[in-house]
Amino acid sequence: MKPTDLNPPPSTDARWQPALLLSEVPAGSMAAWKHEGQQLVLVHTDEGELHALDNRCPHEGYPLSSGDLKGRALTCCWHNWKFDVKDGACTLGEEPVRHFETRVVDGRIEVDLAQPDPRESWPGLLASFEEGLEKHQVARSARDGVRLLQAGFGPHELLTRVALYDARFAEYGSTHTLAVAADCGRFLERYPGVDAMYAIAPAVDMCGEANRRLPRRARPAAIAGATCESLRAAVEAEELERAEGLLRGAFEAGVPREELEGWLYAVLSDHFLDFGHELIYMVKAQELLARGDAEHAAEIYGGLLHAIGLGTREDTLPYMKGYFERFAPHEECLAQMWEKAGTAPDFATDTLRDAVLEGSLDEAFGALMEALEAGASARALARALVVAAAQRLYRFDLAIEPDPDVSETWLWATHRFTFASAVRNAIERFDSPDALRFLLQAVAFVHSGRGMDAPAAERLPVTPMDLTAGEILEAAVSRDTGRAVAGVAAAVDDPAVLVELRTGLEDLSLRDPLVRPIVVTHVIKTLVAAFEEFEELGGHPDRAWPLLAVMRFLSSPVIERRVFEQVRRSIRWVAEGTMPRKLTQ
Repeated sequence: MKPTDLNPPPSTDARWQPALLLSEVPAGSMAAWKHEGQQLVLVHTDEGELHALDNRCPHEGYPLSSGDLKGRALTCCWHNWKFDVKDGACTLGEEPVRHFETRVVDGRIEVDLAQPDPRESWPGLLASFEEGLEKHQVARSARDGVRLLQAGFGPHELLTRVALYDARFAEYGSTHTLAVAADCGRFLERYPGVDAMYAIAPAVDMCGEANRRLPRRARPAAIAGATCESLRAAVEAEELERAEGLLRGAFEAGVPREELEGWLYAVLSDHFLDFGHELIYMVKAQELLARGDAEHAAEIYGGLLHAIGLGTREDTLPYMKGYFERFAPHEECLAQMWEKAGTAPDFATDTLRDAVLEGSLDEAFGALMEALEAGASARALARALVVAAAQRLYRFDLAIEPDPDVSETWLWATHRFTFASAVRNAIERFDSPDALRFLLQAVAFVHSGRGMDAPAAERLPVTPMDLTAGEILEAAVSRDTGRAVAGVAAAVDDPAVLVELRTGLEDLSLRDPLVRPIVVTHVIKTLVAAFEEFEELGGHPDRAWPLLAVMRFLSSPVIERRVFEQVRRSIRWVAEGTMPRKLTQ
Protein backbone atom coordinates (compact mmCIF):
# COMPACT_ATOMS: atom_id res chain seq x y z
CA MET A 1 0.00 0.00 0.00
CA LYS A 2 1.04 3.62 -0.41
CA PRO A 3 1.05 5.48 2.92
CA THR A 4 -0.78 8.43 1.35
CA ASP A 5 -3.64 6.16 0.28
CA LEU A 6 -4.92 5.53 3.77
CA ASN A 7 -4.94 7.69 6.86
CA PRO A 8 -7.91 6.54 8.96
CA PRO A 9 -8.64 7.85 12.42
CA PRO A 10 -7.07 6.01 15.35
CA SER A 11 -8.75 2.68 16.01
CA THR A 12 -9.25 0.60 19.11
CA ASP A 13 -9.22 -2.60 17.01
CA ALA A 14 -6.78 -4.84 18.89
CA ARG A 15 -5.53 -6.55 15.75
CA TRP A 16 -3.77 -3.37 14.57
CA GLN A 17 -0.57 -2.76 16.48
CA PRO A 18 1.31 0.58 16.29
CA ALA A 19 4.83 0.10 15.00
CA LEU A 20 7.45 2.66 13.86
CA LEU A 21 6.84 6.18 12.69
CA LEU A 22 6.64 6.44 8.93
CA SER A 23 9.50 8.94 9.08
CA GLU A 24 11.70 6.22 10.61
CA VAL A 25 11.36 4.14 7.45
CA PRO A 26 12.17 6.44 4.50
CA ALA A 27 11.30 5.41 0.97
CA GLY A 28 13.74 2.80 -0.34
CA SER A 29 14.59 1.48 3.12
CA MET A 30 13.73 -1.27 5.61
CA ALA A 31 13.62 -1.41 9.38
CA ALA A 32 13.25 -4.24 11.87
CA TRP A 33 10.47 -4.08 14.45
CA LYS A 34 9.78 -6.41 17.35
CA HIS A 35 6.51 -6.92 19.18
CA GLU A 36 6.06 -9.42 22.00
CA GLY A 37 8.66 -11.82 20.63
CA GLN A 38 7.57 -11.41 17.03
CA GLN A 39 10.06 -9.95 14.55
CA LEU A 40 8.92 -8.08 11.44
CA VAL A 41 10.69 -6.13 8.75
CA LEU A 42 8.89 -2.95 7.63
CA VAL A 43 9.58 -2.15 3.98
CA HIS A 44 9.07 1.23 2.30
CA THR A 45 9.80 0.91 -1.43
CA ASP A 46 11.11 3.63 -3.73
CA GLU A 47 7.64 3.75 -5.27
CA GLY A 48 6.17 4.61 -1.87
CA GLU A 49 4.60 1.22 -1.13
CA LEU A 50 4.58 0.06 2.48
CA HIS A 51 4.75 -3.62 3.43
CA ALA A 52 5.54 -5.81 6.42
CA LEU A 53 7.05 -9.28 6.37
CA ASP A 54 8.21 -11.79 8.92
CA ASN A 55 11.80 -10.71 9.52
CA ARG A 56 12.99 -14.31 9.75
CA CYS A 57 13.90 -15.79 6.40
CA PRO A 58 11.86 -19.02 6.00
CA HIS A 59 15.03 -20.81 4.94
CA GLU A 60 17.08 -20.72 8.14
CA GLY A 61 15.70 -17.79 10.13
CA TYR A 62 18.31 -15.12 9.42
CA PRO A 63 17.02 -11.51 9.50
CA LEU A 64 15.73 -10.18 6.21
CA SER A 65 16.19 -6.64 7.50
CA SER A 66 19.94 -7.07 7.02
CA GLY A 67 19.39 -7.89 3.34
CA ASP A 68 19.14 -5.77 0.21
CA LEU A 69 16.07 -3.98 -1.17
CA LYS A 70 15.76 -3.13 -4.87
CA GLY A 71 12.33 -1.99 -5.90
CA ARG A 72 10.00 -4.67 -4.57
CA ALA A 73 12.72 -7.35 -4.46
CA LEU A 74 14.12 -8.12 -1.01
CA THR A 75 17.22 -10.31 -1.02
CA CYS A 76 18.32 -12.24 2.05
CA CYS A 77 22.05 -11.62 2.29
CA TRP A 78 22.75 -15.02 3.84
CA HIS A 79 21.81 -17.36 0.96
CA ASN A 80 20.54 -15.00 -1.75
CA TRP A 81 16.89 -15.97 -1.46
CA LYS A 82 14.68 -13.26 -2.97
CA PHE A 83 11.13 -12.24 -2.04
CA ASP A 84 8.49 -9.97 -3.52
CA VAL A 85 7.60 -7.65 -0.66
CA LYS A 86 4.10 -7.15 -2.10
CA ASP A 87 2.95 -10.60 -0.91
CA GLY A 88 6.02 -12.44 0.44
CA ALA A 89 6.30 -14.74 -2.58
CA CYS A 90 9.72 -16.34 -3.00
CA THR A 91 11.12 -15.51 -6.44
CA LEU A 92 14.48 -17.22 -5.92
CA GLY A 93 14.75 -19.94 -3.35
CA GLU A 94 11.99 -22.10 -1.99
CA GLU A 95 9.05 -21.27 0.29
CA PRO A 96 7.49 -17.79 0.76
CA VAL A 97 7.72 -15.53 3.79
CA ARG A 98 4.62 -14.41 5.68
CA HIS A 99 3.19 -11.04 4.66
CA PHE A 100 1.27 -8.72 7.07
CA GLU A 101 -1.21 -5.99 6.19
CA THR A 102 -0.15 -2.43 7.07
CA ARG A 103 -1.68 1.04 7.30
CA VAL A 104 -0.61 4.51 8.47
CA VAL A 105 -2.44 6.31 11.27
CA ASP A 106 -1.33 9.83 12.27
CA GLY A 107 2.10 9.29 10.78
CA ARG A 108 2.69 5.93 12.48
CA ILE A 109 2.78 2.58 10.72
CA GLU A 110 0.34 0.03 12.09
CA VAL A 111 0.53 -3.69 11.38
CA ASP A 112 -2.26 -6.25 11.46
CA LEU A 113 -0.88 -8.95 13.74
CA ALA A 114 -4.13 -10.90 14.10
CA GLN A 115 -3.49 -14.61 13.99
CA PRO A 116 -5.73 -16.32 11.43
CA ASP A 117 -7.32 -19.69 12.03
CA PRO A 118 -4.37 -22.11 11.66
CA ARG A 119 -6.44 -24.22 9.27
CA GLU A 120 -6.47 -21.31 6.84
CA SER A 121 -2.74 -21.79 6.38
CA TRP A 122 -3.04 -25.44 5.38
CA PRO A 123 -3.66 -25.02 1.62
CA GLY A 124 -0.67 -22.74 1.11
CA LEU A 125 1.60 -24.83 3.29
CA LEU A 126 0.53 -28.06 1.58
CA ALA A 127 1.20 -26.51 -1.83
CA SER A 128 4.69 -25.51 -0.75
CA PHE A 129 5.23 -28.92 0.93
CA GLU A 130 4.30 -30.64 -2.34
CA GLU A 131 6.54 -28.34 -4.37
CA GLY A 132 9.33 -29.55 -2.12
CA LEU A 133 8.40 -33.13 -3.05
CA GLU A 134 8.35 -32.21 -6.74
CA LYS A 135 11.85 -30.75 -6.59
CA HIS A 136 13.18 -33.25 -4.02
CA GLN A 137 13.88 -30.40 -1.63
CA VAL A 138 13.76 -32.43 1.57
CA ALA A 139 14.64 -29.50 3.83
CA ARG A 140 11.84 -27.40 2.35
CA SER A 141 9.25 -30.13 2.82
CA ALA A 142 10.56 -30.67 6.34
CA ARG A 143 10.16 -26.99 7.20
CA ASP A 144 6.67 -26.83 5.71
CA GLY A 145 5.85 -30.11 7.42
CA VAL A 146 6.79 -28.63 10.79
CA ARG A 147 4.67 -25.56 10.04
CA LEU A 148 1.73 -27.81 9.16
CA LEU A 149 2.16 -29.81 12.37
CA GLN A 150 2.29 -26.56 14.35
CA ALA A 151 -0.94 -25.50 12.61
CA GLY A 152 -2.71 -28.66 13.75
CA PHE A 153 -2.37 -30.80 10.63
CA GLY A 154 -2.26 -34.45 11.69
CA PRO A 155 0.99 -36.40 11.22
CA HIS A 156 -0.78 -39.47 9.84
CA GLU A 157 -2.64 -37.21 7.41
CA LEU A 158 0.68 -35.72 6.32
CA LEU A 159 2.07 -39.19 5.60
CA THR A 160 -1.09 -39.91 3.60
CA ARG A 161 -0.46 -36.73 1.57
CA VAL A 162 3.03 -37.99 0.73
CA ALA A 163 1.58 -41.29 -0.50
CA LEU A 164 -1.11 -39.35 -2.39
CA TYR A 165 1.53 -37.29 -4.19
CA ASP A 166 3.30 -40.53 -5.12
CA ALA A 167 0.04 -41.99 -6.47
CA ARG A 168 -0.60 -38.89 -8.57
CA PHE A 169 2.86 -38.41 -10.03
CA ALA A 170 4.68 -41.76 -10.09
CA GLU A 171 5.17 -42.59 -13.75
CA TYR A 172 4.63 -46.31 -13.35
CA GLY A 173 2.24 -46.23 -10.40
CA SER A 174 2.85 -46.28 -6.66
CA THR A 175 6.45 -46.69 -5.48
CA HIS A 176 8.20 -47.67 -2.25
CA THR A 177 6.92 -44.33 -0.93
CA LEU A 178 3.58 -45.96 -0.16
CA ALA A 179 5.18 -48.70 1.92
CA VAL A 180 7.53 -46.48 3.91
CA ALA A 181 4.76 -43.95 4.60
CA ALA A 182 2.76 -46.70 6.29
CA ASP A 183 5.77 -48.10 8.14
CA CYS A 184 6.83 -44.70 9.46
CA GLY A 185 3.30 -44.19 10.75
CA ARG A 186 4.09 -46.83 13.35
CA PHE A 187 6.84 -44.63 14.80
CA LEU A 188 4.65 -41.58 15.37
CA GLU A 189 3.44 -42.54 18.82
CA ARG A 190 6.99 -41.96 20.10
CA TYR A 191 7.48 -38.80 18.06
CA PRO A 192 4.77 -36.39 19.21
CA GLY A 193 4.20 -32.81 18.08
CA VAL A 194 6.68 -31.34 15.64
CA ASP A 195 9.07 -34.25 16.33
CA ALA A 196 6.75 -36.30 14.12
CA MET A 197 8.68 -34.83 11.19
CA TYR A 198 11.59 -37.14 12.05
CA ALA A 199 9.34 -40.11 11.29
CA ILE A 200 7.73 -38.51 8.22
CA ALA A 201 11.05 -37.53 6.60
CA PRO A 202 12.01 -40.96 5.14
CA ALA A 203 8.74 -41.00 3.16
CA VAL A 204 9.39 -37.43 1.99
CA ASP A 205 12.89 -38.35 0.83
CA MET A 206 11.75 -41.51 -0.96
CA CYS A 207 8.87 -39.67 -2.65
CA GLY A 208 11.08 -36.80 -3.79
CA GLU A 209 13.71 -39.08 -5.27
CA ALA A 210 11.17 -41.32 -7.01
CA ASN A 211 9.05 -38.52 -8.49
CA ARG A 212 11.43 -35.61 -8.98
CA ARG A 213 9.96 -33.15 -11.49
CA LEU A 214 7.61 -35.72 -13.03
CA PRO A 215 4.35 -34.43 -14.55
CA ARG A 216 1.10 -35.41 -12.92
CA ARG A 217 -0.16 -38.69 -14.32
CA ALA A 218 -3.44 -38.41 -16.23
CA ARG A 219 -6.36 -39.72 -14.23
CA PRO A 220 -8.89 -41.67 -16.34
CA ALA A 221 -12.57 -40.78 -16.30
CA ALA A 222 -14.81 -42.88 -14.09
CA ILE A 223 -16.52 -45.85 -15.73
CA ALA A 224 -19.83 -47.01 -14.28
CA GLY A 225 -20.88 -50.58 -13.64
CA ALA A 226 -17.60 -52.03 -12.41
CA THR A 227 -17.43 -55.52 -10.93
CA CYS A 228 -14.55 -57.47 -9.51
CA GLU A 229 -14.41 -59.64 -12.61
CA SER A 230 -14.49 -56.69 -15.02
CA LEU A 231 -11.60 -55.12 -13.12
CA ARG A 232 -9.61 -58.35 -13.26
CA ALA A 233 -10.27 -58.68 -16.97
CA ALA A 234 -9.11 -55.13 -17.68
CA VAL A 235 -5.88 -55.65 -15.76
CA GLU A 236 -5.28 -59.03 -17.39
CA ALA A 237 -5.64 -57.39 -20.81
CA GLU A 238 -3.33 -54.55 -19.69
CA GLU A 239 -6.09 -52.03 -20.38
CA LEU A 240 -4.77 -49.77 -17.67
CA GLU A 241 -6.91 -46.72 -18.41
CA ARG A 242 -10.06 -48.83 -18.37
CA ALA A 243 -9.00 -50.62 -15.17
CA GLU A 244 -8.38 -47.41 -13.28
CA GLY A 245 -11.59 -45.90 -14.68
CA LEU A 246 -13.56 -48.90 -13.41
CA LEU A 247 -12.03 -48.57 -9.97
CA ARG A 248 -12.74 -44.86 -9.87
CA GLY A 249 -16.31 -45.47 -11.01
CA ALA A 250 -16.81 -48.01 -8.24
CA PHE A 251 -15.59 -45.52 -5.63
CA GLU A 252 -17.89 -42.83 -7.01
CA ALA A 253 -20.82 -45.27 -7.00
CA GLY A 254 -20.33 -45.81 -3.28
CA VAL A 255 -19.04 -49.37 -3.32
CA PRO A 256 -17.61 -49.84 0.21
CA ARG A 257 -13.86 -49.44 0.41
CA GLU A 258 -13.52 -52.81 2.13
CA GLU A 259 -15.21 -54.51 -0.83
CA LEU A 260 -12.97 -52.70 -3.32
CA GLU A 261 -9.92 -53.78 -1.35
CA GLY A 262 -11.12 -57.34 -1.86
CA TRP A 263 -11.25 -56.69 -5.60
CA LEU A 264 -7.64 -55.50 -5.53
CA TYR A 265 -6.53 -58.58 -3.61
CA ALA A 266 -8.32 -60.71 -6.22
CA VAL A 267 -6.41 -58.93 -9.00
CA LEU A 268 -3.14 -59.42 -7.12
CA SER A 269 -3.83 -63.14 -6.72
CA ASP A 270 -3.89 -63.63 -10.50
CA HIS A 271 -0.12 -63.21 -10.91
CA PHE A 272 3.04 -62.98 -8.87
CA LEU A 273 3.96 -59.42 -9.76
CA ASP A 274 7.11 -57.37 -9.87
CA PHE A 275 9.15 -59.13 -7.19
CA GLY A 276 6.21 -58.95 -4.81
CA HIS A 277 6.14 -55.18 -4.55
CA GLU A 278 2.46 -54.61 -5.29
CA LEU A 279 1.10 -57.05 -2.70
CA ILE A 280 3.35 -55.41 -0.10
CA TYR A 281 2.04 -51.99 -1.17
CA MET A 282 -1.55 -53.22 -0.91
CA VAL A 283 -1.09 -54.32 2.68
CA LYS A 284 0.63 -51.06 3.53
CA ALA A 285 -2.03 -48.95 1.80
CA GLN A 286 -4.71 -50.47 4.00
CA GLU A 287 -2.67 -49.68 7.09
CA LEU A 288 -1.95 -46.13 5.95
CA LEU A 289 -5.58 -45.34 5.15
CA ALA A 290 -6.79 -46.85 8.41
CA ARG A 291 -4.66 -44.33 10.30
CA GLY A 292 -4.74 -41.33 7.98
CA ASP A 293 -7.15 -39.64 5.62
CA ALA A 294 -9.29 -42.29 3.90
CA GLU A 295 -10.92 -39.69 1.64
CA HIS A 296 -7.93 -40.11 -0.69
CA ALA A 297 -8.36 -43.89 -0.98
CA ALA A 298 -9.59 -43.73 -4.58
CA GLU A 299 -6.47 -41.96 -5.82
CA ILE A 300 -4.04 -43.96 -3.69
CA TYR A 301 -5.56 -47.23 -4.85
CA GLY A 302 -5.66 -45.86 -8.40
CA GLY A 303 -1.89 -45.33 -8.28
CA LEU A 304 -1.44 -48.82 -6.89
CA LEU A 305 -3.66 -50.33 -9.60
CA HIS A 306 -1.57 -48.58 -12.26
CA ALA A 307 1.53 -50.23 -10.78
CA ILE A 308 -0.23 -53.60 -10.71
CA GLY A 309 -1.11 -53.28 -14.38
CA LEU A 310 2.47 -52.47 -15.34
CA GLY A 311 4.11 -55.01 -13.02
CA THR A 312 6.19 -57.84 -14.48
CA ARG A 313 4.23 -61.10 -14.31
CA GLU A 314 7.06 -63.10 -12.87
CA ASP A 315 4.98 -66.27 -12.62
CA THR A 316 5.40 -66.48 -16.42
CA LEU A 317 9.21 -66.27 -16.29
CA PRO A 318 11.39 -69.40 -16.46
CA TYR A 319 12.54 -69.27 -12.84
CA MET A 320 8.95 -69.36 -11.55
CA LYS A 321 6.92 -70.91 -14.32
CA GLY A 322 7.30 -74.45 -12.99
CA TYR A 323 5.57 -73.72 -9.68
CA PHE A 324 2.51 -72.21 -11.34
CA GLU A 325 2.27 -74.84 -14.07
CA ARG A 326 2.10 -77.49 -11.38
CA PHE A 327 -0.65 -75.55 -9.61
CA ALA A 328 -2.82 -74.97 -12.70
CA PRO A 329 -4.61 -78.37 -12.55
CA HIS A 330 -5.60 -77.63 -8.95
CA GLU A 331 -7.25 -74.28 -9.71
CA GLU A 332 -10.68 -75.88 -9.97
CA CYS A 333 -10.28 -77.17 -6.41
CA LEU A 334 -9.57 -73.78 -4.82
CA ALA A 335 -13.02 -73.37 -3.32
CA GLN A 336 -12.94 -76.87 -1.89
CA MET A 337 -9.48 -76.38 -0.38
CA TRP A 338 -10.50 -73.01 1.07
CA GLU A 339 -13.57 -74.54 2.69
CA LYS A 340 -11.46 -77.34 4.10
CA ALA A 341 -8.69 -75.06 5.38
CA GLY A 342 -8.48 -75.10 9.15
CA THR A 343 -10.21 -78.44 9.64
CA ALA A 344 -6.83 -79.94 10.59
CA PRO A 345 -5.53 -77.25 12.98
CA ASP A 346 -2.82 -79.54 14.36
CA PHE A 347 -1.29 -80.23 10.96
CA ALA A 348 2.49 -79.98 11.27
CA THR A 349 3.75 -77.18 9.05
CA ASP A 350 7.43 -77.94 9.64
CA THR A 351 7.44 -80.08 6.50
CA LEU A 352 6.46 -77.08 4.38
CA ARG A 353 9.09 -74.89 6.02
CA ASP A 354 11.84 -77.45 5.51
CA ALA A 355 10.84 -78.25 1.92
CA VAL A 356 10.88 -74.56 0.99
CA LEU A 357 14.30 -74.13 2.58
CA GLU A 358 16.01 -77.36 1.53
CA GLY A 359 13.88 -79.28 -0.95
CA SER A 360 13.53 -79.42 -4.70
CA LEU A 361 10.82 -77.55 -6.59
CA ASP A 362 8.65 -80.68 -6.59
CA GLU A 363 9.19 -81.19 -2.85
CA ALA A 364 8.32 -77.57 -2.02
CA PHE A 365 5.21 -77.61 -4.19
CA GLY A 366 4.23 -81.04 -2.94
CA ALA A 367 4.50 -79.99 0.68
CA LEU A 368 2.12 -77.09 0.07
CA MET A 369 -0.44 -79.22 -1.75
CA GLU A 370 -0.27 -81.96 0.88
CA ALA A 371 -0.99 -79.41 3.59
CA LEU A 372 -3.90 -77.83 1.69
CA GLU A 373 -5.48 -81.16 0.84
CA ALA A 374 -5.17 -82.26 4.47
CA GLY A 375 -7.06 -79.17 5.68
CA ALA A 376 -4.20 -77.25 7.26
CA SER A 377 -4.97 -73.71 8.38
CA ALA A 378 -4.07 -71.15 5.73
CA ARG A 379 -2.86 -68.84 8.49
CA ALA A 380 -0.61 -71.57 9.92
CA LEU A 381 0.85 -72.21 6.48
CA ALA A 382 1.46 -68.50 5.99
CA ARG A 383 3.27 -68.36 9.34
CA ALA A 384 5.45 -71.32 8.32
CA LEU A 385 6.38 -69.46 5.13
CA VAL A 386 7.27 -66.36 7.15
CA VAL A 387 9.67 -68.51 9.18
CA ALA A 388 11.15 -70.00 6.02
CA ALA A 389 11.62 -66.53 4.53
CA ALA A 390 13.24 -65.28 7.74
CA GLN A 391 15.68 -68.19 7.72
CA ARG A 392 16.41 -67.56 4.04
CA LEU A 393 17.21 -63.94 4.89
CA TYR A 394 19.41 -65.07 7.77
CA ARG A 395 21.36 -67.39 5.46
CA PHE A 396 22.24 -64.66 2.93
CA ASP A 397 25.78 -65.18 1.65
CA LEU A 398 27.80 -62.04 2.46
CA ALA A 399 30.10 -62.74 -0.49
CA ILE A 400 27.25 -61.86 -2.86
CA GLU A 401 26.79 -58.24 -1.77
CA PRO A 402 30.13 -56.86 -3.08
CA ASP A 403 30.24 -59.00 -6.25
CA PRO A 404 29.64 -56.63 -9.21
CA ASP A 405 28.94 -59.52 -11.58
CA VAL A 406 26.01 -60.90 -9.55
CA SER A 407 22.56 -59.30 -9.65
CA GLU A 408 21.43 -60.28 -6.15
CA THR A 409 22.00 -58.08 -3.11
CA TRP A 410 20.85 -57.87 0.50
CA LEU A 411 17.70 -56.12 -0.72
CA TRP A 412 16.77 -59.13 -2.86
CA ALA A 413 16.92 -61.26 0.27
CA THR A 414 14.85 -58.86 2.37
CA HIS A 415 12.11 -58.88 -0.25
CA ARG A 416 11.48 -62.59 0.24
CA PHE A 417 10.83 -61.94 3.91
CA THR A 418 8.72 -58.80 3.59
CA PHE A 419 6.68 -60.47 0.86
CA ALA A 420 6.01 -63.47 3.10
CA SER A 421 4.85 -61.02 5.78
CA ALA A 422 2.51 -59.40 3.24
CA VAL A 423 1.13 -62.83 2.31
CA ARG A 424 0.40 -63.59 5.95
CA ASN A 425 -1.49 -60.28 6.19
CA ALA A 426 -3.34 -60.92 2.92
CA ILE A 427 -4.47 -64.38 4.06
CA GLU A 428 -6.02 -62.80 7.15
CA ARG A 429 -7.68 -59.89 5.31
CA PHE A 430 -8.91 -61.50 2.09
CA ASP A 431 -11.66 -64.03 2.74
CA SER A 432 -11.70 -65.82 -0.60
CA PRO A 433 -10.43 -69.08 -2.12
CA ASP A 434 -8.22 -66.87 -4.31
CA ALA A 435 -6.18 -66.11 -1.20
CA LEU A 436 -4.63 -69.58 -1.46
CA ARG A 437 -2.75 -68.40 -4.54
CA PHE A 438 -0.76 -66.10 -2.28
CA LEU A 439 0.57 -69.17 -0.46
CA LEU A 440 1.79 -70.55 -3.78
CA GLN A 441 3.39 -67.20 -4.63
CA ALA A 442 5.23 -67.21 -1.29
CA VAL A 443 6.42 -70.78 -1.77
CA ALA A 444 7.73 -69.91 -5.23
CA PHE A 445 9.42 -66.69 -4.18
CA VAL A 446 11.04 -67.96 -0.99
CA HIS A 447 12.06 -71.31 -2.46
CA SER A 448 13.58 -69.69 -5.58
CA GLY A 449 15.83 -67.61 -3.34
CA ARG A 450 17.91 -70.59 -2.20
CA GLY A 451 20.75 -69.56 -4.54
CA MET A 452 21.52 -66.70 -2.14
CA ASP A 453 22.15 -69.05 0.81
CA ALA A 454 25.65 -69.20 2.23
CA PRO A 455 27.16 -72.70 2.33
CA ALA A 456 25.97 -74.55 5.44
CA ALA A 457 29.45 -74.61 6.96
CA GLU A 458 29.73 -70.81 6.65
CA ARG A 459 26.39 -69.86 8.23
CA LEU A 460 26.54 -67.85 11.43
CA PRO A 461 25.65 -70.08 14.39
CA VAL A 462 23.09 -68.83 16.90
CA THR A 463 24.58 -68.91 20.40
CA PRO A 464 22.56 -66.86 22.94
CA MET A 465 24.47 -64.29 24.98
CA ASP A 466 22.91 -62.15 27.70
CA LEU A 467 23.37 -58.53 26.65
CA THR A 468 21.56 -55.31 27.38
CA ALA A 469 19.64 -53.61 24.60
CA GLY A 470 22.33 -50.93 24.50
CA GLU A 471 25.06 -53.54 24.06
CA ILE A 472 23.14 -55.21 21.22
CA LEU A 473 22.71 -51.86 19.49
CA GLU A 474 26.39 -51.06 19.95
CA ALA A 475 27.29 -54.42 18.40
CA ALA A 476 25.01 -53.75 15.43
CA VAL A 477 26.47 -50.29 14.80
CA SER A 478 30.03 -51.59 15.03
CA ARG A 479 29.21 -54.44 12.62
CA ASP A 480 29.86 -57.10 15.25
CA THR A 481 27.25 -59.38 13.73
CA GLY A 482 27.95 -62.46 15.84
CA ARG A 483 27.57 -60.55 19.09
CA ALA A 484 24.47 -58.67 17.89
CA VAL A 485 22.74 -61.89 16.82
CA ALA A 486 23.74 -63.68 20.02
CA GLY A 487 22.25 -60.85 22.07
CA VAL A 488 18.95 -61.04 20.18
CA ALA A 489 18.83 -64.82 20.61
CA ALA A 490 18.94 -64.37 24.38
CA ALA A 491 16.55 -61.40 24.39
CA VAL A 492 13.59 -63.15 22.74
CA ASP A 493 12.40 -64.24 26.19
CA ASP A 494 12.99 -60.84 27.81
CA PRO A 495 10.18 -58.42 26.85
CA ALA A 496 11.84 -55.44 28.54
CA VAL A 497 15.04 -55.82 26.52
CA LEU A 498 13.05 -56.31 23.31
CA VAL A 499 11.00 -53.16 23.84
CA GLU A 500 14.15 -51.13 24.40
CA LEU A 501 15.88 -52.80 21.45
CA ARG A 502 12.97 -52.15 19.12
CA THR A 503 12.85 -48.50 20.14
CA GLY A 504 16.59 -48.17 19.67
CA LEU A 505 16.56 -49.77 16.22
CA GLU A 506 13.65 -47.63 15.06
CA ASP A 507 15.39 -44.49 16.29
CA LEU A 508 18.63 -45.58 14.65
CA SER A 509 16.89 -46.13 11.30
CA LEU A 510 15.80 -42.48 11.34
CA ARG A 511 19.22 -41.05 12.23
CA ASP A 512 20.93 -41.43 8.88
CA PRO A 513 23.06 -44.56 9.33
CA LEU A 514 22.34 -45.09 5.62
CA VAL A 515 22.12 -42.65 2.74
CA ARG A 516 20.08 -43.73 -0.28
CA PRO A 517 16.31 -43.48 0.24
CA ILE A 518 15.67 -46.86 -1.36
CA VAL A 519 18.03 -48.56 1.11
CA VAL A 520 16.60 -46.67 4.09
CA THR A 521 13.12 -47.72 2.97
CA HIS A 522 14.09 -51.40 2.85
CA VAL A 523 15.74 -51.21 6.27
CA ILE A 524 12.63 -49.69 7.82
CA LYS A 525 10.32 -52.12 5.98
CA THR A 526 12.31 -55.16 7.07
CA LEU A 527 12.62 -53.91 10.65
CA VAL A 528 8.88 -53.30 10.95
CA ALA A 529 8.04 -56.70 9.44
CA ALA A 530 10.49 -58.51 11.72
CA PHE A 531 8.94 -57.26 14.95
CA GLU A 532 5.41 -57.64 13.56
CA GLU A 533 6.01 -61.27 12.61
CA PHE A 534 7.78 -62.02 15.90
CA GLU A 535 4.65 -60.88 17.70
CA GLU A 536 2.37 -62.79 15.32
CA LEU A 537 4.28 -66.01 15.87
CA GLY A 538 3.49 -65.81 19.59
CA GLY A 539 4.55 -69.05 21.26
CA HIS A 540 5.73 -70.63 18.00
CA PRO A 541 9.05 -72.49 18.46
CA ASP A 542 10.51 -70.60 15.47
CA ARG A 543 9.38 -67.15 16.58
CA ALA A 544 12.94 -65.86 17.05
CA TRP A 545 13.89 -66.17 13.36
CA PRO A 546 12.45 -62.85 12.14
CA LEU A 547 14.44 -60.94 14.77
CA LEU A 548 17.61 -62.96 14.19
CA ALA A 549 17.33 -62.34 10.45
CA VAL A 550 16.78 -58.60 10.69
CA MET A 551 19.65 -58.24 13.18
CA ARG A 552 22.04 -60.07 10.89
CA PHE A 553 20.93 -57.80 8.04
CA LEU A 554 21.22 -54.58 10.07
CA SER A 555 24.63 -55.45 11.48
CA SER A 556 26.17 -56.45 8.13
CA PRO A 557 27.76 -54.19 5.51
CA VAL A 558 25.29 -52.97 2.89
CA ILE A 559 26.50 -51.42 -0.36
CA GLU A 560 24.36 -48.42 -1.30
CA ARG A 561 26.05 -46.76 -4.27
CA ARG A 562 26.37 -49.07 -7.26
CA VAL A 563 27.50 -46.69 -9.99
CA PHE A 564 30.68 -48.67 -10.70
CA GLU A 565 28.62 -51.86 -10.86
CA GLN A 566 26.14 -50.29 -13.29
CA VAL A 567 28.95 -49.09 -15.56
CA ARG A 568 30.63 -52.50 -15.42
CA ARG A 569 27.39 -54.26 -16.34
CA SER A 570 26.74 -51.78 -19.14
CA ILE A 571 30.16 -52.39 -20.66
CA ARG A 572 29.84 -56.16 -20.32
CA TRP A 573 26.38 -56.22 -21.92
CA VAL A 574 26.73 -53.54 -24.61
CA ALA A 575 30.35 -54.12 -25.59
CA GLU A 576 30.79 -57.81 -24.75
CA GLY A 577 27.26 -59.26 -24.89
CA THR A 578 27.53 -60.69 -21.37
CA MET A 579 24.55 -60.47 -19.01
CA PRO A 580 24.93 -60.24 -15.22
CA ARG A 581 24.83 -63.56 -13.41
CA LYS A 582 21.66 -64.32 -11.44
CA LEU A 583 21.59 -66.85 -8.63
CA THR A 584 17.83 -66.97 -8.09
CA GLN A 585 16.24 -66.43 -11.51
